[in-house]
Amino acid sequence: MLDRTKVIQEIENVSAKIFTSNENQTDLAFEKWQEILQAPTFKKRVIESESSFLLPDWQQDFNQIIKINPEFKNYAVLASDGSQIYPERHISGINCVLLNIGHCLLEYADNSLAILTSAPQVLTTDQVIPGVEEAFSVDLVDLKREEFELKSALEKSIQLFQNYRQCNLPFTVLFDGSLVFWQLEAKSSAVKKYFLNEYIQALDGFYQHNIPMASYISMSKSRELVNLTKIGFCRFERANCISCHSLYQDFPCKAVDNVLDAHLCSRFLNEFERTIVFQSKSKIVDIYPAHLKPCFLYINVGHEIARLEFPFWVSQNSDHLNLICKTAIDQSIKGNGYPVALAEAHEQAIIRSADRDFFYHMLNKKSLSLKQRIVMSQKSLKKYNSVF
Repeated sequence: MLDRTKVIQEIENVSAKIFTSNENQTDLAFEKWQEILQAPTFKKRVIESESSFLLPDWQQDFNQIIKINPEFKNYAVLASDGSQIYPERHISGINCVLLNIGHCLLEYADNSLAILTSAPQVLTTDQVIPGVEEAFSVDLVDLKREEFELKSALEKSIQLFQNYRQCNLPFTVLFDGSLVFWQLEAKSSAVKKYFLNEYIQALDGFYQHNIPMASYISMSKSRELVNLTKIGFCRFERANCISCHSLYQDFPCKAVDNVLDAHLCSRFLNEFERTIVFQSKSKIVDIYPAHLKPCFLYINVGHEIARLEFPFWVSQNSDHLNLICKTAIDQSIKGNGYPVALAEAHEQAIIRSADRDFFYHMLNKKSLSLKQRIVMSQKSLKKYNSVF
């Protein structure tokens, strides 16, 4: 049992470190941002830099801010999200996982409608990454869930897109989470190859059918734009972090270490404005086909600065780009700060405690009917006493 009196005291002890303001750092970042916007050779400095932090690329006028008209009445949006039940390590004889993919289709027209669905799928652990010899881990389940989210949304959207195109109703697909699959970078070559191939196939399906899609990231922790200001702070004309650390004890770029892109963008993006499009230069992106390389922008949806990610081909179609921005804004307004379609897809996907108990109950019931035995640790016997 949690001793709440002691918790209150613990919070008091660390509150000064937890609740710190980064306003001063954000001020510095914004001042440097305004400075680099006016520097004619800044992009050359970025290209030539040998920094240890991630920097984006861009093709448009660096100083440009785009206003989005928030009025958007007739359109349709499909959102996809997923959750999972990992194998219970305290239960022997149940080598399977449950993936549950939630979908939300919202149609705003003369006869508006909402369709909420979920699609559960039970996989044995060897089905999570078939044909690849790899020690099983819960990370693989997360990767499989992401694969299913992309594929199921593609499957649903193909027919929807055809139907909506016939009646001239704009349609887009929204995901939650990054299209930069950085989580694969630390995986073995076999795992990386398998999942990246599955992800790329799904993303390419949207391209082949010309279906606009994007990923909406709330409270993004990314720092790529802030990292551009670090180049501005650098004492070297050609940034070189290794040389700097070997020669100096102080580092000017650390003055903005606690600033996020969202903090910086909040200083110059007014409501319903967005940045130009940037291209991600993350290492994993090198493997993507050119038309699928992830791009991103920041947009003030009214309640927050959100990050939108989308494939390169979407960025090259002004109608598609405008559509995903208008959809993000309108959905955030309707959802009181967060896209309502994504929120509802999450509600369809989420697996609650009662659902988990039901899953294990049905597994146990099936094992008994097959005269098989599930062996449980004493800890699990206490934990699932009402289920088994």
